[in-house]
Amino acid sequence: MLAYCACCLGFSLMNHVFFFYYVKVFLNYYKIEEGWFQFAQMLYLVWNMINDPLFAYIQDTTNFRLTKTRREAILYTAPLFSLSFILIWFPWAQGTWVTGLHLITALCLYDTFFTYIGLAFCCLFTEISSDPKVRLQLTQWSNIAGLISSLSVLICEFTSDSLKDFQAFQLTAVVIAIIGTILMVYCGLYAHTEHDLNQMQKGSSNDEVTHEKSSESSVWRLTWQILSERNFITFVIVNFFQGFHRTFLSNFVAIIFDELIPDDVVSSSIRKSFYGSLHFVSSLIVILGVPLAQTIGYYKTIKWSFIWKIFAGIIMFMLGRQYIIIMMIYILVDSALASAAASFFNIPLSEIADHDMYKYGRSHPITSMVYGTNALIVKPAQSLCPMLTVAILNRYGYEEHKTGKLGLQDLDSLKDTMFLLACGYSCILGIIQFISWSKYVLNTRNSTELVINGPSQF
Repeated sequence: MLAYCACCLGFSLMNHVFFFYYVKVFLNYYKIEEGWFQFAQMLYLVWNMINDPLFAYIQDTTNFRLTKTRREAILYTAPLFSLSFILIWFPWAQGTWVTGLHLITALCLYDTFFTYIGLAFCCLFTEISSDPKVRLQLTQWSNIAGLISSLSVLICEFTSDSLKDFQAFQLTAVVIAIIGTILMVYCGLYAHTEHDLNQMQKGSSNDEVTHEKSSESSVWRLTWQILSERNFITFVIVNFFQGFHRTFLSNFVAIIFDELIPDDVVSSSIRKSFYGSLHFVSSLIVILGVPLAQTIGYYKTIKWSFIWKIFAGIIMFMLGRQYIIIMMIYILVDSALASAAASFFNIPLSEIADHDMYKYGRSHPITSMVYGTNALIVKPAQSLCPMLTVAILNRYGYEEHKTGKLGLQDLDSLKDTMFLLACGYSCILGIIQFISWSKYVLNTRNSTELVINGPSQF
């Protein structure tokens, strides 16, 4: 459990910084042209769709050194993941095609190692223990690690003075990458699953431990078996729009709030603390909310987060953007609950993987394929959200505003659009998620133990 949390901490330290800053850095500091930005996001989307099932199939069906166990998958690729994180913060050029090439290279390399390590990390959650109580404990402890990792954005805000001192930001990013590598390597050395421990108890050494693979089935057959599960489809619809919403909150909150909140109303130090607290509060909610989830079940916990999303968005829209403090509280809670709800998503995915193993009589769960197929559908949201949002903002003059050419009337229209996005995304996505999540029905039994708290069996 300690090794798992170490990986969570190292992985999240870099991931929080990456997704909070990369859009702002390329739009406002590297001055990337919109055409190149959209093209890079499109290639990122395509690569996202290819690499998730590809890496999942490789991890579940091969016995190379990098794929033999989940632990070793993390151990050998952690340094490469850190290098891909550092790559994005050192500009190749400014405002030219080279900047576009930089974004394409950085996004694709980062996502390659993010996906490979992320799959192994998520599979550890499922395979460390099949006990639902242990899984809830893992969720709680990993969010304590996430609570610490969320400070990475806060640290970057203060060391770089909100990116005004970009060299200080670059140095901070390098230090974060080094710390992240050490933590993930520790996980790669000591994170053992139930299957690993069973083999070690039978006399296998640490290096001899391997996982049984489903090599007899093609990637297409395994994918079809997963996609034919109704509960999986219901879940990925929810997860897709959760990913879309979280990407918007992570990538655009700083951009939007810099426009909507005047400097004379909210000081620079409070603004930095606000940005840095977005991830911190979400982890805190999960840590404190695990007893509630144990009482009412994770199913209802997630469902109530969608209800909040819908009604809070409507109320905030009706109040208007002139209520700045209320708007800050709304965004803080909305962002926190979006991330907190997503923290419980590994539980239904784990149960889907368990259900698949029992349903098809597998000797070892094809956890990577389940997570990979989920990511195949969900991760394009990470590209579609910036593409759609940047297109909308530029339609209302954001690109002209960056060069100081936007008139006061048009600027007011741009701010109204930003506010509408902040409220509208929550309402629309929340309604879709609430309807889809209401259709999720899965009761999986391991021996005589009920391991899902949700609606009745269908």
